[in-house]
Amino acid sequence: MIAMESVLMMREKWQTIYETNQSLDDVFIKRYATTPDYHQKNVIELLVEIGEFVNETKCFKYWTVKSPDREKELEEFADCITMTLLFYHLLQMPLELSRRIDSENVYEVINHLYQKGTELLEELKEDVIKDILTNLLYLGELFHFEEEEILEAISKKQEITLARLNSNY
Repeated sequence: MIAMESVLMMREKWQTIYETNQSLDDVFIKRYATTPDYHQKNVIELLVEIGEFVNETKCFKYWTVKSPDREKELEEFADCITMTLLFYHLLQMPLELSRRIDSENVYEVINHLYQKGTELLEELKEDVIKDILTNLLYLGELFHFEEEEILEAISKKQEITLARLNSNY
C-alpha cells in the first residue's frame, strides 16, 4: 500500500513523473491555454477522471457481481494523478503533499475529492491542489494499489499522451 511517507521517500521517482508530466503539459498549455474557459474545462476534466476511476472500481455498484479490472482501475487512477499534476504545474508548485482526511471510508474520501475539485472552479489554490493529490494517493491506498504499479500506470499514460501529441491526435 501507499504510505504518505513513502511518497516522500520515493521523491526521485515521483519527481521524474512530475517533470515528464510538465513537459507534456507544456505542449497542451502552448496549444490550448487561450481556449475559452480553459481553467473550467481542466477542472471538469479532473472531476470526470475521478468519476471514471470510481466507475472502474465498481465500489458503489452494489447491484453488480462483476469484479473490477485492476488494470483499468490503475489506468483511470493514473489519469487522475496526471490531471492533478497539471494544476501543480500551472501554479509552479513543488511536488508536496498535505494531510489526508481522517477517514477510512472510501465514499467519504471520494466525496471529499469531488468537493475539493469543485473548489478549484473558483480559484486555483495550492492548499486545495495538495489536498487533492494527497487524498487521491490515500484513495489508492484504500484500494490497495502499490506505489510501483501506480508509477508504472502513470508512465504508460505519459507514453500514450506523448504518442498522441506526436501524431496530432
